[in-house]
Amino acid sequence: MPVHLSVPSEDSIGPFNRLSASQVNAYASCPRLWFYEKVRRFRMPQIPVLFVGRAVEESFCKMLMESPALLVTNAASDTLAAIPLDERGVPSRSTEERWPADRLMTLPPEMWPENLHQLRHWAIGRLKKHLPVSLKAMKEEWSGDERKAGDWRSVNPDYCLEMCINGLDFHLAEVQRCMDAGGGSGLQQWRIGHRPKWPAPDGRSYSSLEQHPLAQKGPISLIEAWEFTRPWFVDPHAGKFAMNAIHPDHWFQGEYDLVYRWDGRINIVDIKASIGRGDRSGDYVEQLRMYAMLWWVTHGKTESVDSLEIWYLGANVIKTIDVPSSDEMSSMEHDLEAMWHRLREHTPSMDECPPEPRPLRGFSKGGVAETAPNESRCTQCDWSQICPGGEGDENLPHGGDIQLPGSSGRFTITPIESLEPRMTLVADVFSVMGAREGRRPQITIAQDNLFAKVQLLVDNHQDGTPSWPENIAKGDRVKLDSVVPTANWKGELELKVDPHASILHVAGSEPEAQSLLDFRARWNVSGQLIYRFEKKGVGRNGKQWHRKGAMIMDSTGAMKLEGWANDWGPQFDLAETGDTVVAVNVGLDAWAIQVRGNVTRNTKFQIINRVERD
Repeated sequence: MPVHLSVPSEDSIGPFNRLSASQVNAYASCPRLWFYEKVRRFRMPQIPVLFVGRAVEESFCKMLMESPALLVTNAASDTLAAIPLDERGVPSRSTEERWPADRLMTLPPEMWPENLHQLRHWAIGRLKKHLPVSLKAMKEEWSGDERKAGDWRSVNPDYCLEMCINGLDFHLAEVQRCMDAGGGSGLQQWRIGHRPKWPAPDGRSYSSLEQHPLAQKGPISLIEAWEFTRPWFVDPHAGKFAMNAIHPDHWFQGEYDLVYRWDGRINIVDIKASIGRGDRSGDYVEQLRMYAMLWWVTHGKTESVDSLEIWYLGANVIKTIDVPSSDEMSSMEHDLEAMWHRLREHTPSMDECPPEPRPLRGFSKGGVAETAPNESRCTQCDWSQICPGGEGDENLPHGGDIQLPGSSGRFTITPIESLEPRMTLVADVFSVMGAREGRRPQITIAQDNLFAKVQLLVDNHQDGTPSWPENIAKGDRVKLDSVVPTANWKGELELKVDPHASILHVAGSEPEAQSLLDFRARWNVSGQLIYRFEKKGVGRNGKQWHRKGAMIMDSTGAMKLEGWANDWGPQFDLAETGDTVVAVNVGLDAWAIQVRGNVTRNTKFQIINRVERD
C-alpha cells in the first residue's frame, strides 16, 4: 500500500515531530544547517524554481488521473477536481459520496485515440490545460511568501511544458510495455472492477466496481492500457500531507511521487523538475533508499520494492537506483530511529549540532556522479553569514538590561526561550454564537468580571481530538488549556486556540490555572538579525497593505517579529544580517511551537551592534 496513515490513539509523536528524508539529508549535510531550519525555524529564500517543480508535478499528475475515454482535449482543467474528502483531507471512502469521474458519460469509442501517437496528442493537450493553471497558482503563492526571492520572469512556461511532456513519454513507455505484455496477470481483476485499498487516482470512488466502465473483451486495448498502467500518486486535490506513508511506530514519514504496480512489481519513482546536476542529486538517491525501507516496514517486512527510479524531467533522463537489501534496510531503520531519538524525541542544543559540513558531491546532467567540486559547502549555504562555521559569531545575546539611545530608563530583556506566550485558565462560558451552524462558534468567556473572546483557529488538537466540546453552551465551566492570549487593535483580550491548545469541560477549579490578570501585554527581546522580510498586497476593501518582519536569534532561541510597515521606525531598513538588534514593547503570539512577536506603534526597534563587514 502506498499510503500508511497513523493511528491517532497510538500516535504519541504527532505529525509535527516525525523524521523525514529531507530532515535526514539536511542533518547529514551539516548538523548546524538542520538545527537552524528545523529547530530555529529559519526559512531559506523561496526562489521561483521551488514552486515551478510543484507546478510541473501537479500538472503531470492531473493529466495522469484523466482518461481520453471521458474527457476531450479542451475539457476544463477542474473537471475532476471535486474529490470528496474526509475530515483529514484524505479521499473519502463513504459510499454515499459521488465522485466526479463516476458522473461523466463515456465518450463514443470513435472519439477515443486509436494509437500511441493520438494518445500522446490528447495528453499534451491536457497538459496545456493544466500547466497554466498550476503556474498561476504557484506564482500567486510565491508572490505572497514573506521569503520571496528571485524574479518570476525567469520562469519559462515552454520549458515547464517540455518537462511535463518528458514525464508523459516516460509514462507512455509503461503503457507500451503493458500493451506488449498483454496487460499481465492483473488485467482480468481490473476488468471485473477490483480496486486495491489505495487505487491510483482516477476521479472514481475507492469502492470496487461491478465491472470497470472502460473494460473490454479480448486483447488489451489502448484505453485499457492507459487506465491499467496508471501509477498511484498523491491525489492533487487531497489535503496537504494527507496521504503519507508513516512508520508503524510513527517516527518517520514520507510521501511517494509515483508507484507503478500494474505488472505485480513495485516501482517507486521520484519526479524531479531539474536536470540533476549538483550536490542535491546525492540526496535524491538517499531519499529513495529511505522510501524503499519505508515500504518494506509498512508492509510487515515481507514485501520489498522491486525498482527505484529518479525521473529528471529537465534532462529527459531516468536514473535507476539500486534497491537496498533487507539487511541494509534493517540497518537503515535502526540508524534512523536512533536519529529520531537524538533529534526529535528531545530537542538538541545548538552546541550538540556543530557546524560540521559534509564535503560537496559532484553530479552532472542526469544525476551522473562526477568529480566533486573543490569548494566548501559553506559557500553555498544560506546561513553562512550568521553561522560560526562561515562568517558568523557564536556569541549571541542572552537577555539582561539595556539602555537605548534617547531613553533615560533601562529595559529588561527576556531570553527568547523564557518568553511565555501561552496560558491555561479556568473560566465560565459567557456566550456562544453559531455553534449549530456548521462552523466554528464565537465564544466569549468570563472570569471574575473579566471577559475575553476565544478565537478558534483550528478544528482539532494536534492529537486528533476536537479543539472544543461539541455541546459547549453558555454557563459551562471550561478549562482553556495552553491558549495564546493577545490584545487586538481595540485593546480587547483574545484567546487563540491553535493545534497546541484546547477547550475542555471541567467540574471545578484547576490548581495550576491562571488568571486573565496574569496576561502580560508587552515584552522586550534582543537577538542577532537573521533576515528581514516584507509583504504587500491589496485587502478585500481594495486598500493596499504593507507589513515588515524580521527573524532574530539569541543564545536560547529564535523568533519572528512582524508588524505594519509604519510601526517599525527607520532602523528596520538600516539593519543587516548579523547585526544585534533590540525590540522593546512587543506583544507575544504563537502558532504551534513557534513564538512570534507583534510589532505595534508602541514598539521601538533599535540596532545596538553592527557586524564588521568588508
